[in-house]
Amino acid sequence: MHQKLKIAASILLVLAFSCAMAQEKDIPVRDEVFKRPPPAEIPHHFDFGIGLGLDYGGLLGVQFGYAPVKHLILFAAGGYNIVGFGWQTGVKGLIIGKTENHVARPYGMAMFGINSVIIVEGANEYNEAYLGFTLGAGIELRFGGKKKNGFDIALVVPIRSQEFWDDWNYIKNNPAFEVASNPAPIGISMGFHHEF
Repeated sequence: MHQKLKIAASILLVLAFSCAMAQEKDIPVRDEVFKRPPPAEIPHHFDFGIGLGLDYGGLLGVQFGYAPVKHLILFAAGGYNIVGFGWQTGVKGLIIGKTENHVARPYGMAMFGINSVIIVEGANEYNEAYLGFTLGAGIELRFGGKKKNGFDIALVVPIRSQEFWDDWNYIKNNPAFEVASNPAPIGISMGFHHEF
């Protein structure tokens, strides 16, 4: 009896092992590695900002932008520049595309508009605003799930016109005027933006 149990147990083990081997052979093996597709990049085409600096028209102003492609923004700005109304039109080139996938987006920009003013206290007839080109570089910092809100911070370098320098040198060398400050070679701009 004991011998019969051993034989039955051996037969059961062989059958179980054979079934396991058969199942292993029946499982299809795939060489392809399935990857989850990256999230879709949803571009933001329009941008509205309010801020301080030349790319907002002067001291305080607003900026409207349109992105025909995710790495390029065409913008116009208008604001107060102490002498009166200041304006700029320009272009920004983004190293990282303007989509909801990126928090930080560095950029370079070039613009044309009022980039210099002369203010003479007590002699308003000498107050003047001057047109010129301005170059700059900055970064967009966006937050939230859709990255629609955030801040722009930039350094700008105004390329002042010869007319500005002629008037500036006249006032600086005129003993009737006292110069309070020299033109700054670099400016800072910053603003809050909403994209849609």
